[in-house]
Amino acid sequence: MRRVTRTGRMLSIVGSIAALATIGVATLPVVQDRLVAFFVTRQVGRDPAALSADGLRVILCGIAPPAPSPHARTCTAVIAGQRIFVVDAGTGSANNLDQWHFPMGRISAILLTHFHSDYIGDLGEFRRLSWTGGRHETLPVFGPDGVVKVVAGFNTAFAQDDEYRVALDDGSLATAPLTARPFGLADAAERRTHMARRVILNDGALRITAFQVDHEPVYPAVGYRFDYKGRSVVLSGDTAPSLDVVAMAHGADLLVHEAQSDELLGSVVQGLGNAGKARLAGQMREIARYHTTPVQAARIAEDARVRLLVFNHLGPIPPDNLLTRSIFLRGVAVTRPAAGWRLGAEGMTIDLPAGSDRIAVSSVR
Repeated sequence: MRRVTRTGRMLSIVGSIAALATIGVATLPVVQDRLVAFFVTRQVGRDPAALSADGLRVILCGIAPPAPSPHARTCTAVIAGQRIFVVDAGTGSANNLDQWHFPMGRISAILLTHFHSDYIGDLGEFRRLSWTGGRHETLPVFGPDGVVKVVAGFNTAFAQDDEYRVALDDGSLATAPLTARPFGLADAAERRTHMARRVILNDGALRITAFQVDHEPVYPAVGYRFDYKGRSVVLSGDTAPSLDVVAMAHGADLLVHEAQSDELLGSVVQGLGNAGKARLAGQMREIARYHTTPVQAARIAEDARVRLLVFNHLGPIPPDNLLTRSIFLRGVAVTRPAAGWRLGAEGMTIDLPAGSDRIAVSSVR
């Protein structure tokens, strides 16, 4: 027994010496520098946009409404084969993608559903990060009427930043701003019906359709449907329950739909009132009329015969704990089987391989 103890002590001493030696080596400047370079190379070499098989990949890069939250505001990346689209640019979402080593320079276009601040707040960051990430051409920003004004404002705001960065460069960073690609959806007749549609891209393999939703008094507001090699994804944007969402999502593999809990909203409004925040409480109370509850979104998914529903833009506050999740999801399981929906999370990734009916859910985080 004594020999075992001595042997154990000897191994412990040897291990300690080895650990100290490793620490000592790691404190050498040349080793430190090489270690940093090694880990940067390994991390930057990751590509969460790369598909192991051809198809559609959807990544939630922001899930939160505008209320204070540790989460980024709404943003969804959609990868179709080798092309990358970003739908909405909520504040903090570009930073999320950059931390996940997303290939920002490969973004083909940004698609905006509407122009609330929490949906456009990171346009400037997407402009910068895609440019410094290797983008040489202007970056198209699709949207309904009003997108020209929004894009012009961000280009103006970041013009001096362009000058500073180009001045420090060897000439490889030519200015490459955003460029607006409006597609209408704003005449009075269309506004009454909330059923207008526009195909904004159709090259045979990929079709992207913008469709009007009901986010009144915000107008115009749209959702998007992506169809690629037999797979389909629909993103609702911000909307009250909409018949056009049901129609456009019919038979889709995936519906990413906004969801706001009226029960949670009532509790938040009461809490704000109790705290003397009357103005903010009043503003919060009004938003109930132009959003969709989780149960309503589940009903839309059922009516549209969608295969998987993912809740996004989780309001009025993200359900980050057992209590708020329980309130947020009240009645959902009664409306739609648990296997047919997921609560969205930052980094959630949904793969829809071409030539298959498989849906795979994972995370890039």
